[in-house]
Amino acid sequence: MSDSGNSAQVRMVAEQVADAAITRFHQQQAPMKAEIPAPLKWAGALAVAVATAGIVALCLWVVSTLSQLQQTVTRIDERQQINGPAIGGRLDKIEERLSAVERTGHSKGAGE
Repeated sequence: MSDSGNSAQVRMVAEQVADAAITRFHQQQAPMKAEIPAPLKWAGALAVAVATAGIVALCLWVVSTLSQLQQTVTRIDERQQINGPAIGGRLDKIEERLSAVERTGHSKGAGE
């Protein structure tokens, strides 16, 4: 009987030592952070990839639009430089004709 009493005491002491070791181990460990589930990580990565692709596409669209606008403005400027003097000459001729018509009309009206 003494063997069974000794083994019970040894078992009781071993359990107390194990409980103390487990408690001490948990006290020394840093608290664990909550783990983010893998599907949520994949969804986040996919959303970031789509947003990045959208921003890159928007930047490329802005650059191409500004390039086209610059080319259009350059063409308009070139046409104005070419046609500017011709338009000025036409306006001078139109003003001369209008003046001639007005003089003719005033002289006819004054003569009657």
